[in-house]
Amino acid sequence: MPLTFYVRLSSRPDPADPKITFDGTQRIVLGRGSGCDVRLPDPSVSHRHATVEAKGAQYVIYDEGSTNGTFVGTEALTPRTDHPLRSGEHVRLGKVTVEVRVEQTPVTRELSIATKDLALALVARAMSDMGDDTTSRVRVVDGPDRDKELRLEEEGRAYVVGRGASADFALNEGQASREHLQIVRRGSVVLVRDLGSKHGSFLGDSRIEDGRDVGWRPGALLCIGTTRMELEEPVATALAELEDAPDEAYDPPQTTQTTEVINAPRPSKAVGPLKRALPSPRRRRARPTQGQWSPTDIAVMLAALSLFGVSLAGLFWLLRG
Repeated sequence: MPLTFYVRLSSRPDPADPKITFDGTQRIVLGRGSGCDVRLPDPSVSHRHATVEAKGAQYVIYDEGSTNGTFVGTEALTPRTDHPLRSGEHVRLGKVTVEVRVEQTPVTRELSIATKDLALALVARAMSDMGDDTTSRVRVVDGPDRDKELRLEEEGRAYVVGRGASADFALNEGQASREHLQIVRRGSVVLVRDLGSKHGSFLGDSRIEDGRDVGWRPGALLCIGTTRMELEEPVATALAELEDAPDEAYDPPQTTQTTEVINAPRPSKAVGPLKRALPSPRRRRARPTQGQWSPTDIAVMLAALSLFGVSLAGLFWLLRG
């Protein structure tokens, strides 16, 4: 029976909440790491947090020894010990709550891509909530148009790059054709296609074949003549940083259960680089309370006593002479 995981971003279910469906026959790992089947990009989630699998006629879940533990409803799981998991139950991993349903739902295709897209969607939502720019963009790093940018705002749109005035990204590059190449963003993938240009297009050291879509990842330079362009993906960069970060301890607030609250502690408004993106507040130096001596006061007092002692010794020497 298919098994669907809904990432709940608020205390009430929302049809827009991200989800992913498995056929239910494989072992499903939930965590923050890139190798997990359900990727939950929040620092409070361990890299390999919990596992769900079928055993006999039921599904079970067990904690993988995570930093902040795994909860089914309000019950904390004993690490590496099977716990029955029923359809409709809510599982909390750190700050993130996932609802698990056993239902006749079409299985998600291309799971490796879908699980990454789910993680990117969660990070993008969190970044948007904080007012961060999440738009992928192309920036010229060398050539006549240095620092010029193309924002890939529309998914699926073919942005034409070339020397012609009608190009979406017009370059003052002598070796560029009027319509030299196109760039398309599809989900988490950015594709580049050469449009039969005279001098060719290069991704890194490799020439792009005419009419063939080639995936472009950050770090590789796209070259047309003397013009070199880089791909900037803020969401993918934030996701990579989150996956490499250490676990963040999380102590959930104590709340009183009511009939309006789902059977689990409320998750944060959104998951993602919430605390990573916020600067750490500087600690203020505590002022000594009245009647207490600070280290500075003690140092000043010792210096004054030393000076007073030297003065008394000098006076004694003069009187003696």
